[in-house]
Formats: sequence, C-alpha cells, structure tokens
Amino acid sequence: EYFLGRGVSKDQWSKHRLGFIGSEYDVDPSTDLNHSPICSVFEKKYLWCDSCHYRNWSSTWEDPEEGSKKTQYVGRRIIGGVVFPLTSYSGKNVGFQIRSIEKKEYDTFAIRRRPEGHFFGIGPNIETIWSSREVVLVEGPFDQLIMERLVRPDVLALTTANVSTSQARFLKRFVRRVYLCQDLDKAGRKSVRNFIDQYGNDFDIVSVKYPRIHENA
Repeated sequence: EYFLGRGVSKDQWSKHRLGFIGSEYDVDPSTDLNHSPICSVFEKKYLWCDSCHYRNWSSTWEDPEEGSKKTQYVGRRIIGGVVFPLTSYSGKNVGFQIRSIEKKEYDTFAIRRRPEGHFFGIGPNIETIWSSREVVLVEGPFDQLIMERLVRPDVLALTTANVSTSQARFLKRFVRRVYLCQDLDKAGRKSVRNFIDQYGNDFDIVSVKYPRIHENA
C-alpha cells in the first residue's frame, strides 16, 4: 500500500528488489572474508570488516525525544523502513538506503570496500544507459522510480544532492549527456551549479527546469 501510494508499480518492486525491515536484522561476521580479531578493538573501527561496521552502525540511533545517540540491539536503526538496494554498474551490492514510512527520513549504509561509484537504479537500467550514452540524475529513490515509470528508463538516483567523485568517474566512462533533475531547494540548486562548473567540459549537460506551482494558482 505504501509503495502504490507513492506511485511505484508492482513490477518495479521486483525489478529493483525493494524491501521492508519489520524487525531486527543481524548478520554473521564469521562469514565475512574480511573479518579478523581487529574488529573487536573499538579504537580501530576504521579497520573493521563490513559486517562489524554494519552491526555497530545499525545498533546506534538518535532518540527523537532526547536528541542523543543510543545503542540498543543490532538492526534497531533500520526497523520500520523501506529498503532501496545500492549497487555498482556491475550489479554488485554495495549497501542500501532506508526510508522511514512514518516520516521523510533517509539513512544510508554503504560497505567500505566499494571499488565503483554506486547509485540506486543502475542495475536494471545500465544497458539502456550504455546504449543511449545519456543519463538522468535525480536525488532520491522515489524520484528515480517515478521518472523511470512515467518518463524514461535511463534514470539514476544519487541518494544525495551531490555527485561523488566515484559516481563522476562512472559517468565519464559511459555517458556523453547528463540531465540534471535535482530538487529545487538550496542544496539541489548548489549541486547543479557545482556539477556544471566542475564537469562542464566533460559532458553535454542539461539542467532541467521544473515549473513552479503556486498554491493560489
């Protein structure tokens, strides 16, 4: 009901492997090839395997009433959220973004050893992007899903306002024309200006202008 209410089709649920976390979700670090005794040393957490990194990240959350960080059980941070898988262009899962179904709140987890730029929507749409040499960039997963269904398939969500260095590296390799469809807020407009200033010589860039809708119109 939630996805349908947001304009997402049932075909897209399967295509993008969308999910929902309704209870605690844990992982077994012993199955992680990068797990080692160093993971138990808190001061060395930048050396942790991705499984231990996830266990620490998902058990730490911010109390909305007290405004302070709390540590509870593994998976506490993501309960009650819909899941958007993040993948590289080769289809490798590199993390996920969670969106609360209660309010507009996003949270993202990404593995540390990711060799390529990652997006939401790239796995199912990479062949279209390769053939067209064009891509439409939007900020959020729901923006991607709606535009993919109603406008065109070669759409990728950055999952943030700005284009990262690794994402830009992918674009330079496979794309000639970039349509920028970021939000109209301050962060979105700044992101568009920064991309044009930094990569204007690398792409044919089209900054899409949305119509302004007034409440009294």
